[in-house]
Amino acid sequence: MRVLLKETASNLSVLATSDRPIDWHRRLPWYAVTPLVNAPNIANKFGVSSVLVKDETSRFGLPSFKILGASWAVYAELRDRLGPIGEGLLSSDDLSSWASPLRSMTLVAATDGNHGRAVARVAKWFGLGCRIYVPDFVSSGRCRAIEDEGAELIVVSGKYDASVDAALEASVQEDQLLISDTARSSSDTVPALVTAGYRTAFDELEQQIGARSDFSVDVVGVQAGVGGLAAAATAWARSNDKRRPARVVVSEPEGAASVFTALAAGEPTPVRADQKTAMALLQCGTVSLTAFPSLNAGVSCCLAIDDSWALAAVSELRESGIQTGPSGAAGLAGLMAALSGEFSETVKLHLGLGRESTMLFIATESATADGAQ
Repeated sequence: MRVLLKETASNLSVLATSDRPIDWHRRLPWYAVTPLVNAPNIANKFGVSSVLVKDETSRFGLPSFKILGASWAVYAELRDRLGPIGEGLLSSDDLSSWASPLRSMTLVAATDGNHGRAVARVAKWFGLGCRIYVPDFVSSGRCRAIEDEGAELIVVSGKYDASVDAALEASVQEDQLLISDTARSSSDTVPALVTAGYRTAFDELEQQIGARSDFSVDVVGVQAGVGGLAAAATAWARSNDKRRPARVVVSEPEGAASVFTALAAGEPTPVRADQKTAMALLQCGTVSLTAFPSLNAGVSCCLAIDDSWALAAVSELRESGIQTGPSGAAGLAGLMAALSGEFSETVKLHLGLGRESTMLFIATESATADGAQ
């Protein structure tokens, strides 16, 4: 295990926009708020007042939070071409009819599982084509799930980053729209839209914990692949000026610690990410360049952990009724590792953790999505 402690920037900016992705998501016929679960057994082990877990193991009929970002990014990109869709609640027919002038368009994405499946599902909503690029380590079960959404699947030899490059190259063709959750340039707009879509989970959370000005989440534990969800967490942690900002803790697999490496270096720095890990959905070698500034300014602690901690966190969450896999449990796993080892007192002091503290974790995908063979 490696631990990186950071001071956060006092002037971390949150992008101001009139758009609220949650307003779009609420209009969709499959929308439902995901549960916020109280986990007193985990709180007791950490010695804190409460532990809350946002259960993202099912969204819009898919086993992951990823469709929040994919659906918002696709809609925002189509809206630029077509104008906004009509007012009110939407049906499947409304979505398909609105997008019909772009019927020749194909959505393109790279994935190691859930993002690609989400893009494929959204393409089906709008009646568009879809082509998904995956690295050759992706399990047959995850590949089959993407194809079952109606997407064309292209398997790329090599690491996750090779599939990202392949999708980027393919997207320059006419009528191809790249819906990437990772950015090769800080000016890329779509990955930023994907991250913005993830904010719906945090906006729901704000309502679920209540609007009391005296309530605060002290620590948010979140996992990272390319860093989009973690960037959304840092934005939410600073978004309410009536509460003390939460400390954001990011966890990754030891063999694919691209965020850890970038934060330690102070700049995006690729890693090999070629070691097999139970946290396969986080096996990414390069941090997203649109996510990195928020991570660099807003992350208090970053952890690179081995698989044993992720598997232990899966068991802990199962006791609280949450069925997730090693990738989905990695945010919890990192703090389990940090607070039970030689760095525990230092980490507690840095994060300001005590018996009155509240911790929040995100269970990002179901056990089926994480471990499909």
